[in-house]
Amino acid sequence: MKTRRYIFYSIVYVALIWVLVFSILSGDGNTGASYSINILGYELSLPIATWFALPVAVFALLSLFHIAYYGMRNFFDARALKSDQNLYNTLAKEIYLGMESNKEFKTDLFATAGEVTKSLSPWLKLNPDFRNEELANAYDISSRVRLGEACDLKRYKLLKTNPLFLQNEKNKIDADYKYALEMKESADESLNAYARAAVLANATWSEISKFDSNLSAKEARELILRKLEDDNFDISSVDFSALIEKADLNAQDYVKIALSLVKKYEPDQVIGIFKKLKDVRPVAMEAYLLVLFEFQKLDELRDALAGENAEEFERIQTLLFLRENGKRTSAELFYK
Repeated sequence: MKTRRYIFYSIVYVALIWVLVFSILSGDGNTGASYSINILGYELSLPIATWFALPVAVFALLSLFHIAYYGMRNFFDARALKSDQNLYNTLAKEIYLGMESNKEFKTDLFATAGEVTKSLSPWLKLNPDFRNEELANAYDISSRVRLGEACDLKRYKLLKTNPLFLQNEKNKIDADYKYALEMKESADESLNAYARAAVLANATWSEISKFDSNLSAKEARELILRKLEDDNFDISSVDFSALIEKADLNAQDYVKIALSLVKKYEPDQVIGIFKKLKDVRPVAMEAYLLVLFEFQKLDELRDALAGENAEEFERIQTLLFLRENGKRTSAELFYK
């Protein structure tokens, strides 16, 4: 409808120009005046009013061709969008069903959307082929961070609470626990907890003390277990004794610690730890008796047992009886 109006108004406009020029020439008595031009030996003679109207008519005709061209182009683009919309719905369904889809789209709009949808498949690891370089880089960064690589995200200016940023911080901590020692406290509690756990699991005792000397009972227990399993974790007997006092342990835990420490520290150090500990934590008494037995402090062991209920420490009593009768038996056989 708009094209028809444009054609109508163009014809009216050209006609008005022709009539206006013709009227002006008529007033001067030049009604029949014409103008001729020679083109390749051919002489073209037209009324002057026609020569004035002709450029406008040519311009109007060219504009009609322009309108017709883009009208057809918009028509085909709209048809391609509709076709791609139906194709995209099919692709999305196949992605949800775990199928490998190879749909090809005619428009950039759906081509990009289709590749993004492939990358979000909940079932398959599909490698999208992005035409947009920025989108391809963003997907690459996201994939690498998700796989545990520490990447440089400064160019993206992400919020400190952004999940991609938080995961990348964890990746940096995994790559080097010392990053956790230097990083500032985050607004995200899970990241703070992750950094703290990394320090406790990997840092030296000196670094841990500087990082935070206010350890919880649970964290003290974790450090005790680390020392028992890792001989390279160097901590003095005084500091280790403080950890044991802070940790929430049961009688069996103390026994396990005692059996391990007799191989790591000097006798006086270990005995000193548990002699002090039994007064603070009565459940550590059996561990103290066991330490005395392991270091052959039999007289001290007998004196300690004399003031205790013999039934509570049957295993110690048995070990002492065997030793007194010349039987050398490992305490670990009784404490597994």
